[in-house]
Amino acid sequence: MRICVMVCAHVAPELEDVLDSYFQLFSRLLGPHLPEAEFTESPVIDGIFPASVEEHDVYVFTGSPHGVYEDLDWIRRAKDFVREAAAAGKVMVGGCFGHQLIAQALGGEVAKSDKGWGLGVHAHPVMKREAWMTGGPDVPNVVVSHQDQVLTPPEGAVVLAGNAFCPNAMLRIGDRILTLQGHPEMNIPIVDRLLDMREHKVGAELFAAGKASLATPLDHGALGAWLAGFIRQAFASKGETAAAE
Repeated sequence: MRICVMVCAHVAPELEDVLDSYFQLFSRLLGPHLPEAEFTESPVIDGIFPASVEEHDVYVFTGSPHGVYEDLDWIRRAKDFVREAAAAGKVMVGGCFGHQLIAQALGGEVAKSDKGWGLGVHAHPVMKREAWMTGGPDVPNVVVSHQDQVLTPPEGAVVLAGNAFCPNAMLRIGDRILTLQGHPEMNIPIVDRLLDMREHKVGAELFAAGKASLATPLDHGALGAWLAGFIRQAFASKGETAAAE
C-alpha cells in the first residue's frame, strides 16, 4: 500500500520547535496502524504533484492556513487532482483544509462560517458508526483550528460526525473517501502555539476558552485507528473490484 501525504502548508517559523513536518504528523498518526504501508510526500503547496494519480494507492491531504476558495494555481491543481483521483477510484483522506478541499472539488460548498473560529478541543458526536470505527468513544474529542467549514457536503456524502458548531465534521464520500474537520494528527503543544498565533484575530474570550479546552482528554489514538481502518477497508475493496473486473 503506497500512501502519499499531499502537503498543503509550510511549517510556520513560530511552530518550528513543536512541529517537525506535516508529513511526519500523518505518518506518525497512521503508520502504527498500517505497518504494511509505504509513506511518501508531495509538497503540493509548492506546486509539486505526483505525475499521475496512479503513482500511489492512497492520498492524504493536510491542513493549511489557506482557504480552498482562494484563486491560487496550486489549489486549482489540487482540486483537479482530487477529481481525477476520485474518478480513478483512489482512496483519499482529508483533514481540515484537506476535508474542505475534497468536499469543494467534488461539488460541496465551503466558506467562512458565520459562527466564527473553532479553536482548541471540540467534541464531534458520531452520528453514524461504521464497521471500520472499531473501539473508541461515541463522542470523540479532537483538536480544531478553523474558520472555514463545509457548509454543504457533496451530493451523496454521508455525514458521520458533527455538532451544532460544525455540523459536517466528518464525511464519507462514496466508499473510498473520508474527510474530517479536526486535527487528530496534531498534539496539544502544536495547538497551544496555534492559539497563541491567532490570539489577536479571535479576541480574548474565545482565546481563553480555547486555552481552557486544552485540558480535555483527546481521542486522537482512536481517530487514527479509525482512519487507518477506513483506508485498509477502502483499499481492500478496490482490489476486490479490480479482481472482479
